[in-house]
Amino acid sequence: MEIKVLKLGTVCRDKATKLEGTLTHWVIDMGQRVYYLFQPKGLNDDCQPLSKLFFEGERLDIKESDFEIVDVPFEIIGSTVTNKSSGFTGMAVGFIRHINGCFHVEIQPEGTSPKTKMPIRKCDFDLRDCIGDKIVELPKPELAESKVRTPSPTGDTVERPLPRDLS
Repeated sequence: MEIKVLKLGTVCRDKATKLEGTLTHWVIDMGQRVYYLFQPKGLNDDCQPLSKLFFEGERLDIKESDFEIVDVPFEIIGSTVTNKSSGFTGMAVGFIRHINGCFHVEIQPEGTSPKTKMPIRKCDFDLRDCIGDKIVELPKPELAESKVRTPSPTGDTVERPLPRDLS
C-alpha cells in the first residue's frame, strides 16, 4: 500500500511548542494513522538532547515538497509474525520507519506475563529479521544489500504513548 508521509530528516517547526527540530521516525498503526517522532533542536541542562515529541503531522509547519510516497507492506498488519533472532511472536500491529530507511514491525504477543499478570509488552524488530505468512523474505544478496543501504539501529525503540495521551 502506498502512503503519503513526511520525509524523515525534514527540519520543521512544531506549531504548538514553536520548537524547531527534525523528524526522525514515523509510525503507522492498524487504523492507518501516521504519527511522527520529532527531535527538537537543543540540549537540556544535563547536556543531553531535548526529549523527543510524538504527535500527528498536522502539528507541523511543513510544505508540500516535504512529503514523499512510501510503499508500506500493510498486508502484514494483523498477521502473526515471529522475530527470527529471539523467537518473540505475536500479531503485527504497526510499522516504524527509521530515519535511515529501515522498517520495523511492532509485534504484540497475546496473553499476560506470568510474573506481573500484565499484558505482555509489544516490541519492535527489523522487518528483515522476521518471518510470517505475509512476509516476503529477500534473497540473501538482496538482504545483504538492503542492510547496507538501510541499516537497522539498535537500542532505539520508539516508545509510543497510549492513544489517550496523544490529545
